[in-house]
Amino acid sequence: MKLKTILMTAALSSALCATAQQPKNIVYQAIEAMTSDPFFFNAQIGVLAVDMATGNTIAEYNPDMSLTPASNMKLFSTAAALEMYGPEYTFDTKLAYTGSIDKNGRLRGNLFIIGGGDPTWGSKYFDIDATYNDKLVQAIIKAGIKQVSGNIIADASIYQKEMVPTTWSWEDMGNYYGAVPSGLCVNDNVVTLHFRTGAKGSIAQYVNSEPYIPGMTVISCATAENIRRENTNVFGKAYQLEKMIAGPMPMNNPDVTVRAIMPDPARFVAETLKNTLDDQGIPVYGNVYTTFDTTYVPDERKPKEFFTLKSPTLTEIIKMTNLYSVNLFAEHCLCLVGLKQVKTSDVTTAANSLMYWWNTKGMDIKGLSINDGCGLSHYNIATPRQLCYLLTYMKTKGQYYKEFNESLTMCGGKGTMGSMCRNTRAFNNARGKSGTIRRVKSYSGYVTSLSGKEIAFSIITNNFTCTGNEARVRMEKIIAALADYNE
Repeated sequence: MKLKTILMTAALSSALCATAQQPKNIVYQAIEAMTSDPFFFNAQIGVLAVDMATGNTIAEYNPDMSLTPASNMKLFSTAAALEMYGPEYTFDTKLAYTGSIDKNGRLRGNLFIIGGGDPTWGSKYFDIDATYNDKLVQAIIKAGIKQVSGNIIADASIYQKEMVPTTWSWEDMGNYYGAVPSGLCVNDNVVTLHFRTGAKGSIAQYVNSEPYIPGMTVISCATAENIRRENTNVFGKAYQLEKMIAGPMPMNNPDVTVRAIMPDPARFVAETLKNTLDDQGIPVYGNVYTTFDTTYVPDERKPKEFFTLKSPTLTEIIKMTNLYSVNLFAEHCLCLVGLKQVKTSDVTTAANSLMYWWNTKGMDIKGLSINDGCGLSHYNIATPRQLCYLLTYMKTKGQYYKEFNESLTMCGGKGTMGSMCRNTRAFNNARGKSGTIRRVKSYSGYVTSLSGKEIAFSIITNNFTCTGNEARVRMEKIIAALADYNE
């Protein structure tokens, strides 16, 4: 009996060893290649890939580790906004006036531009026939207004004045990618600064801005160096007219351009309209105010609306948001969530309501922290499991999966993942959202395997010691392995 027991135990042990020694699937092999790379020795890595039809795990590595996801955070805000408002929603901007228009075309009152939070006016991401300003002028002429006795009021109060997330880094918030929402936006809320550089080590000379911003001053601490591209940071928060720039610029260059946030987009919209009306022979005798000005005295009369300018649809905006990782558009999606859920655009309150909304959709939000809509904050954390849940939810339960899916970058197509996975089955197959901030890289999306499985995946790494491009090369091998998966 003892011998029989010993033999059975030995046979079982042998079978277990054989099972343990069986090679793991190719996705696990790709994950192990990345996790054993010396560049990731000090890094945190989380990976999850699931078969959306069955919910079965294809591969995983720390799937419940909370990691900074960078722009993968845009998936939370854009998907929720799309589900709440629907694909055809538009941001509406209105022209209105108080008082009356007399028989001579004199508006005896104030002219209002009432912002609806449209982030697309003058945006480089949209090719719109006529400019927003031309359309406003044409509408004013059509209304029979030939002169304005009062003021032009830019009403951006649909959102709060202070819209900078409190957890954004000081080095980020003055640069173009740190542009923040406004009830009235223009030119992606960005201004281009022009500099002239001389010999190596000399201070770059500020020349002008495009467009011109009245009252804006720029302090240059940037130095001319033997480099090919500028690598500067702009410092200065929203509504601050003084900007400071530091960092290296190419030497002996007559025109180095740097993009910075526009100090007050709503004011710029109103001032541009006033100047254009004056040029068109429609004088404005009053001043320009925004509803956030301390000197603005509210007009107690109810404005009469006479023109509405609609934005592109939310589907089109979200497509640009995810394809090109536009932070400003993602922050506007978070504003929409806040207005719908808790009737406020306050960033912290809106972010908390976004987490709550995903919780109501069945997501386990333990370990999730949302601090903005775009992922620029290093305080954001999410797990690969939460991102895969989001992707699976949109595919299996969401009302607008088609629109959401088409907003993601196809490997081989346009957008931030367009050049990835060349010469693999993932090319023209995998699509998703990339994420990049300092020491952070992430990719989450969909891919169809060789065996026909529709897979949701999320790969996030923090604190690697290689370059971002070197991290990308190692991560895309996991996406390629998912496309080759044949089990």
